[in-house]
Amino acid sequence: MPTRFKLILFLFTILISECVSRSLEEENEPFLTAPKYTKYDELLKLFDSLETTYPDLAKIYSIGKSVEGRRLLVIQISTDIKNEHSERPSFKFVANMHGDESVGRELVVFLAQYLLYNYGKVDRITKLLNETDIHLMPSLNPDGFEASWEGSCETLNDYKGRNNAKGVDLNRDFPDQFDKNKSNDDEYMFGGRQPETVALMRWVMSKQFTLSANLHGGAVVASYPYDSSADEKRDCCVESTTPDDGVFKHLASVYASANEDMHKGDACEPEKFSNGLTNGAFWYTVKGGMQDFNYLHSNCFEVTFELSCCKYPSASELPKFWKKNKESLLAYMEQTNIGVQGFVLDESGNPVQNAVIKVQGINHTVKTTKDGAYWRLLLPGEYNITAVAAGYSTPPPSTIHVTAESPMKLNLTVHRRPRTLTDDFFHHNYEAMEKFLKDLNAEYLDITRLTSIGKSVEGRDLYVLEITKDPGHHIAGKPEFKYVANMHGNEVVGREMLLLLAKYLCQEYTSDQRIQKLLNTTRIHLMPSMNPDGYEHSRLRDYKSTRGRNNAHDVDLNRNFPDQFGPTSDNLEQEPETRAVMNWSQSIPFVLSANLHGGSLVANYPYDANSRMVDGIENLTPDNDVFLHLAHVYSDAHHKMHLGQPCARGSLERFPEGITNGAKWYTLAGGMQDWNYLHTNDMEITLELGCYKFPPASDLPSYWDDNREALIAFIEQVHYGVHGFVHSHIGHGLANATVSVGGIRHNVKTAHFGDYYRLLVPGTYNISVSKDGYENVTEQVTVPENGSISLNFTLMPDDPQHWSSAYDFRVLENIVNTRYHTPLEMYAALAELENRFPDIAEFRAGDSFKTATLHELKITDDAGSPEETKFHIALISNLYGSQPLGQEMLLNFARHISTAYQIGEPVHRRLLKNAVFHFIPNLDPLYEKVLRNFDGNEKCDVELLEEEFGDSLYGYLTKKDVNPLSNYSREKAFVELLESEKFDLVLEFSSGTEDVAFPDFSKNIHEQFAARYRDNRALVDRYDCKPRNNVVHGNLIDLLFERFNTPVISVGLSCCKMPSNADIAWVWRDNLRGIMKFVEVANTGVVGYVKNEEGGAVRGASLAITGTSRQYRVSPNLARYRALLPPGDYRVIVRCHPYRDQILNWRVVEGVIKQKDVIMKRVDSDTVPNSLQPIPIQNNPDSVYITGLALDYNSQPLPTDLKVYPVESKRPLAVNTSDSNGRFLISLPVTYMGREVRILAESDGYISISRHVKVSGSENVTPNILFKLEPDDKVLGMPRLIFVMVAGIIGVGLVTLGAWCFSCRERSKDSRRDYLFTQLPADDKRPLCDDNAYDIVRKPYYDEEDIPPSDTDSEDEVVILRSDSEWKTIEQE
Repeated sequence: MPTRFKLILFLFTILISECVSRSLEEENEPFLTAPKYTKYDELLKLFDSLETTYPDLAKIYSIGKSVEGRRLLVIQISTDIKNEHSERPSFKFVANMHGDESVGRELVVFLAQYLLYNYGKVDRITKLLNETDIHLMPSLNPDGFEASWEGSCETLNDYKGRNNAKGVDLNRDFPDQFDKNKSNDDEYMFGGRQPETVALMRWVMSKQFTLSANLHGGAVVASYPYDSSADEKRDCCVESTTPDDGVFKHLASVYASANEDMHKGDACEPEKFSNGLTNGAFWYTVKGGMQDFNYLHSNCFEVTFELSCCKYPSASELPKFWKKNKESLLAYMEQTNIGVQGFVLDESGNPVQNAVIKVQGINHTVKTTKDGAYWRLLLPGEYNITAVAAGYSTPPPSTIHVTAESPMKLNLTVHRRPRTLTDDFFHHNYEAMEKFLKDLNAEYLDITRLTSIGKSVEGRDLYVLEITKDPGHHIAGKPEFKYVANMHGNEVVGREMLLLLAKYLCQEYTSDQRIQKLLNTTRIHLMPSMNPDGYEHSRLRDYKSTRGRNNAHDVDLNRNFPDQFGPTSDNLEQEPETRAVMNWSQSIPFVLSANLHGGSLVANYPYDANSRMVDGIENLTPDNDVFLHLAHVYSDAHHKMHLGQPCARGSLERFPEGITNGAKWYTLAGGMQDWNYLHTNDMEITLELGCYKFPPASDLPSYWDDNREALIAFIEQVHYGVHGFVHSHIGHGLANATVSVGGIRHNVKTAHFGDYYRLLVPGTYNISVSKDGYENVTEQVTVPENGSISLNFTLMPDDPQHWSSAYDFRVLENIVNTRYHTPLEMYAALAELENRFPDIAEFRAGDSFKTATLHELKITDDAGSPEETKFHIALISNLYGSQPLGQEMLLNFARHISTAYQIGEPVHRRLLKNAVFHFIPNLDPLYEKVLRNFDGNEKCDVELLEEEFGDSLYGYLTKKDVNPLSNYSREKAFVELLESEKFDLVLEFSSGTEDVAFPDFSKNIHEQFAARYRDNRALVDRYDCKPRNNVVHGNLIDLLFERFNTPVISVGLSCCKMPSNADIAWVWRDNLRGIMKFVEVANTGVVGYVKNEEGGAVRGASLAITGTSRQYRVSPNLARYRALLPPGDYRVIVRCHPYRDQILNWRVVEGVIKQKDVIMKRVDSDTVPNSLQPIPIQNNPDSVYITGLALDYNSQPLPTDLKVYPVESKRPLAVNTSDSNGRFLISLPVTYMGREVRILAESDGYISISRHVKVSGSENVTPNILFKLEPDDKVLGMPRLIFVMVAGIIGVGLVTLGAWCFSCRERSKDSRRDYLFTQLPADDKRPLCDDNAYDIVRKPYYDEEDIPPSDTDSEDEVVILRSDSEWKTIEQE
């Protein structure tokens, strides 16, 4: 072939190869090789990989979790992803809503990779990512996908895989526009819906998407809204169209026309769709569908695309589906940028959020984002567009012509409207206030209702203005709120603020989205004046007098409510205004309220009173965290309150952060806020709005500016916490059910429709619901930050036997035919337990003086064996004969724990291995008298004229009021019992209260014991609790601890001293969990022996423990101590004469009994020479320690550097050096408790060594870690190890070199025997160096050493051995 043709062919080949390479680069689709479905775990890894590889294009996030806890993953793809781009519209694909419809899932996964792989390579993709914010969700139902089967073309039985893990079809779970029960409140919107649904709803409503698609399977068609129809009688065949029907048909057609199978319309016969399109409701109605929700509740237009006839085809078919849908997917995304785009700005150029974009002739709006941006999808044509924003004037419509080529830009400017409240900045007397309220009600009849809840002393109406959507009655799911002002007639700022607030709410309802939402979801009650008579007697510019403060009877209304600490002269009889407010407050289920006062500037939260009625002593409610939050909300939103400044110059009255506890400020009895909290569901605080009680009218504008935002923000708090419904098993709302929160001793009741609202700060809670006739239900719930959560309950009819089987091991005697037992019956029942459970029970009666008087039942593992090593816990009842309920709880618990042990229940078995329980009933003989007069009905206020045992015992111990006629035999027996048994803990069952009492000594520890019962008992409102301040009882508990070293925890079982026979079962059910959790303290603590150096028992030793004044003495036999302690860190001193004090640090862990033996050293013992003492360790609860020794191989101390590394980390966590004795101490964060670390020990001249050490999981010290380092001797000036390494390398090199030389010699042996030469013809004149001049031949060559020549040999003979014809060239060989 000629050279020029070769060159042309070469250049053509290069050109073709470059073209092919470029083509492949533009369409990079490696995911089509070996296609497969991406499971959940694989999806996590893939998305993480994409985010890592393309950090400027991709970001992964989750909108929530599925029922089974899988993340609902979204990959966001756009250029410059780390920054916001307000000008870009947002688009989303959501797939796999039905878990077994899997094609869409994989197409979205493919699409994500395709966009990222081809950005910057394919112009179309680059343009799309530069202009659009794309969000891809492969699976809304990952649980269903994991349960589905590949190859299944139809849904499995019971819709497995299609539905979510709770069996709910997610595309039927959204709010529906045609639902008869629909509402705008959160309870309807989110309550009872699946977590996947709620997550997507919140995502859609918070992120202003412009366009979206929902990818399904099982057909091949594009289905556009609406899916549901107002015609409930028909399931299909009638179109339900949106106002944007033309846009939706266009969007559906864009996708279908690019998909050949879809456009034909008959891919899945027998169904046929014209051009592959259908209206959703015409095909079949879907109530609660996602695409309708998107259109109705956000800016987003969504179409549903059914992609395959087979729902879950084989993975091998995925490339086919990708090729058929790729163009459709891209073309559809490009539709995000059609229609009109722009910004809404105010006259200053600031963005206006939530402005409504209206297009004349189309009854559907979109709203602007926080940046004022909007996108309105429209078909080509001419439109008139305007913007409506709350508080702004509406500009005239702008006419714009939309084309098909690109979106039109239209920015709109709105102007802020002037406020109209300035006309109302004057003081309103009664007539003016009445006219103002009536006029406002008449003007806004649809959202207001004016009522009078009563009349004042002088006959003035106590007006309340209700402001809400659909006023006049309580609506299920809508919480009730109230403001009450002018309780003190001369404190008038609150009165004027509520009038201004009322007008503001009414005026802004139609234009301000925040106010609209507030009134749609909240029933607000405003009472401008509770004391209109006092106002009329007040005077303008009154700074701080009391004129007009009280009502017309000269009674301070804020001292006139019933008080928790008993009546006072101010509240013996309620005034008309007080009675009216009480009746009103109890007739409506208020959730939150505030009482507006004046004369100071502070948010004051309850309680206002304390038991001693002494100013400056804080008295907090069980809901103190909530009240602190509420007070902060108002104070922080107020322009000045949060500063906490005093009213008068030089005043010492300061309120940090503008809040205070009422009783800490000053005490008052009969206050309204305390009454609300204790007698209703309502949480109320008192707001002091200013130092000036009756300021001039000119000051009112500044007061309004200071308080407006705070007033609204406080109302909004009514929606925070937990809310929901309590239904019966047949769906009826249950009124008056009790809703309690574990650990918070305050309940609320359900309203008429079963709805409830419980204000709580963010956190995790156990919520319980109870109602007579129904079984209690408890659910755990987490209240989110800055939000609320819905929690509904369904109560089943009460079945005592079912409850008994579930919680009480079917001990039916505890709940069936319950009654009070006489003392003899009680002893007989306890003795019967010994007969039934002889291995664990021992009934003691008459074996000593104390048991002859006070019989007891002992229950423990292996009854009769030594008990010195076990904790001893006594359960006593009837310290007071008027409180017999404890007797029955004592007997019930003895049956409970015995039965549990017998059937092998592990918790109870462990308890009885660790402890001995002493059941001691019948302390007060007066109980028999009470029982004789009992008729089976409740006697909640039993009072005895005779002295009861508890009071008698206190008199006997203190020698006060001694009865000369009594020999105190029972008291003496009880004292002897305490002295001989040395109980670690005593649990007293009392009644007539639900309080828990414990010794004031060692309060911190005993309070934790008490909390175990208090936080786990069921809080019910079966009986009203009355204040019972038994001073003698409290003093007796302190005295028993002080004198006998015995802590007594007294638990109140019921507010009724002696409930009816039938109610004993309910009390047992309410208290079983609390009692059980209390006695489980026996599983936590420290035990051990105190010994001397020879191992002998040190029987006189005692232990003093920080946090408790109790002395822990060792047992008289084995010198064993027992310390029953709650979890925590303790410092312990062990003493005994004549031994040295031992100081120890303990860490007590929940559910663990630690064995800690103590070795005592005599004071006069000689110190062993060169003895090594441990390094002192500071007791830091935030640290854990590792101690040990670093020695050489001769066990001599070695100064060593020690470095601690987390496992698989090269960065040291801690560094320290051993001391001259080789001891080392390394401190680590407490978070490393129970974890493994690596310790590296290094010392000059020694070989470094490394060890993995497991840090103790129960102690704060991990001791006795030993390092022995081997010397690193030097050779030729080098450390031995380095010398060995260098010598080894050199040795290996020499051996390798020798081997190479030997191989070279072997290869050259034969070649040395030949030499190359040629004969030079005499006539040849060619150059010597011409390569073609000679034929080289090889001839044998012999050294003379090989064959010595003979005497006759000549040089010619030696050289010429053959004739020329015998010579051969190299090529011939």
